[in-house]
Amino acid sequence: MLRLFLDNRIGVLILLPFFLLLYLLGDIIGATPYFGGPDASSFITTPHWSYWPTASFQFLIVLLNALLLNWVFNSQEFLEKNTYIISLNYLIFNSFFIDFGQFSWTPIVQTCCILLLAIFFSVRPQNDARKAAFNAGFIFGLAWLFCSYLVVFIPVLLIMLLALRTLQFRELLLLLIGILTPIALILSLAYIFQIESDFPLSFPFQLEQLHWFEITILVFIHLLLVFGIMGLRARLLKASLRLKKQVQVLNIFTFFTWILGLGAFLFLGQISLLSLLILPLAFYFAYALLSSGLGISSHLFFYLFLLSTLLKFVVLSF
Repeated sequence: MLRLFLDNRIGVLILLPFFLLLYLLGDIIGATPYFGGPDASSFITTPHWSYWPTASFQFLIVLLNALLLNWVFNSQEFLEKNTYIISLNYLIFNSFFIDFGQFSWTPIVQTCCILLLAIFFSVRPQNDARKAAFNAGFIFGLAWLFCSYLVVFIPVLLIMLLALRTLQFRELLLLLIGILTPIALILSLAYIFQIESDFPLSFPFQLEQLHWFEITILVFIHLLLVFGIMGLRARLLKASLRLKKQVQVLNIFTFFTWILGLGAFLFLGQISLLSLLILPLAFYFAYALLSSGLGISSHLFFYLFLLSTLLKFVVLSF
């Protein structure tokens, strides 16, 4: 199975819905895994849909994200040839963060962050980046509408931009204007139509008591990160300057997502920020799977992880 996705065979993408159907079937017949608390507060009202509309929405957005993330990887030439393992990595790694029966804006936030990374990857140090800076800020502002805790991530965007180019005040200003634009539009509409609104942000810090299931997931995520970093190091030995810049941006995103995501999970019980760590992990682990030194061990760990994502529905039913 891995060989199919690691090769340049676009036809394997037709298998992605079947993997999602396995998780949907497990959600229907098994126990829903508990990981984190309620969804993060947002500026957009969370709809109260029944099971099947909610499951269909989650299914379609997650599938779209898998295809979109794979397109970013191939179009930005992270490898010399196209590969479709990124989409499979995303679906499997993300399975612990998606509850088909519980509506969540987390998949939409992931969509915005995929587009955000695509914009940053396309920035060239020698070219004007004002348009890219505003677009990146606007996309992030949209994500902020669905997860108010992303406000702590704003300084990270500035660092990511500075990693690509020398300090440009106009670009930083356009980035900030882009971030504030969606929020300003929402608040303006609320004022015009006299809709009661407030800034949905609070930090009720309280150390969470972790269950064995949550600890196991955190261990798996960190093992994925270790494997990915080892594969990435081997890849960077013969990487181009452009790829090194892209990886530098990805590393910044990964580090702060890891720090802020763990903090939000441990002290706020929120998984929205931590779920964003799946995006770079899907990239990193691809290098581990393709590495000659890590090939066998990374493949075994991949199948172990896949098996655990399927067995969780059975184990938690008892």
